[in-house]
Amino acid sequence: MDMIRRWWWRRKNRSESNLQASYWNTFFRAMAIGLLGIFVPIYVYLIGVEWGSGWKTGVVFLMFFLALTRLTVIVAVWVTARLIEVKGFRWSITVAGFLGVVYYGLLVMAERSVWWLVPASVVLGFEIVLYWIPRLSMNVDFGHKERMGKEIGVRNMINRGSSVLGPFAGGVIAGMWGFDILFGVGVSVLVMSLIPIYFMEKHKHEDGVGFGDLVSFWKDEKQSLVSFWGQGIMDGVSAWIWPLFVFIVIGSLEELGAVTSAALGVSMLGVFLASKSFDWLRSFGGDEDERLFVTGNVITAVMMVVRGLARGVWSVFGLDLLYQAALPWMSVPLYGYIYTLAERKGVVRVISYREIFYSLGVVLVAVVGVVVLMWPGGWQIVFGIGALGGLMTLPMRKESNQ
Repeated sequence: MDMIRRWWWRRKNRSESNLQASYWNTFFRAMAIGLLGIFVPIYVYLIGVEWGSGWKTGVVFLMFFLALTRLTVIVAVWVTARLIEVKGFRWSITVAGFLGVVYYGLLVMAERSVWWLVPASVVLGFEIVLYWIPRLSMNVDFGHKERMGKEIGVRNMINRGSSVLGPFAGGVIAGMWGFDILFGVGVSVLVMSLIPIYFMEKHKHEDGVGFGDLVSFWKDEKQSLVSFWGQGIMDGVSAWIWPLFVFIVIGSLEELGAVTSAALGVSMLGVFLASKSFDWLRSFGGDEDERLFVTGNVITAVMMVVRGLARGVWSVFGLDLLYQAALPWMSVPLYGYIYTLAERKGVVRVISYREIFYSLGVVLVAVVGVVVLMWPGGWQIVFGIGALGGLMTLPMRKESNQ
């Protein structure tokens, strides 16, 4: 392995080799999440429906699962942040990969006893922390400020590109052979995503994450933490509420997967254009990239609300396509600003505190969802809250050209 790794590093300079290895990790993980991601909310929801007396029980199960997962993340940050610093990023991502295997195994067992959803959500919470803190930190370490938008765009396009067939294939597999087989296929790809990690250099940071430091960080960076909270609200609605809404509207796993795959595929042009535009506007040194971010943010918020009006396969496809096309014009600058803040304030420090406030946003979605989704018009209210969450990230534009 060491011989192969040394050969990989000699191909180009180490910075580029590390970056390419991170792209391959993104590719395989996105493929696994593409197969599994949108179907986990449906799976948990259906377990609740079968256990209880109807769709309302399914919603309660899903919101409980979501809230417990993100509350675990908040606890896990304090437990593991120092360990991640000591052991390094490669060790952390490897452990996260094996926790992912355990997580999907527990989900399979939950079909036999709903109580397995509790340890499954706890394991997922630790997996999120052990993967995403080092993964986002490495994006900062391996990145180049002058082409930040391009690198974010490449990851985004890899995410979408490798995920294009995932939802469609996942829907077919789940519909024909069941969730057990789907989870098995997805886990195999997830394990493959660990291989590129060992072609990266070892990374460690000593940022000193702690409660006292969080208080100090809050005093200096209130706007950033509020933005992270808003991002969690928006993503919580998109990743958990939207798939459930589409499934209820369409009623078919295969069609849900096909619609999601098609929207992701067509929207890749938006990712390419947004990433190129962000770098080009930043090169002028003014506030043009801020205007791009604000415009993209507002359009994304509008589309978040509008797609809640979908009532059939074609309207779901059309409205989700417009949302997915608008999203990169917000998300590319947003992650650029997050990485800029991390460079200034400490990589692990910023990413760890982001996970805490991001998770608080997702927990809010779960708490509101378990109540509001029972009301007439509740879906539109939740999508409106998701749109407001996206607008809450606007203060991050302060990091423009820092």
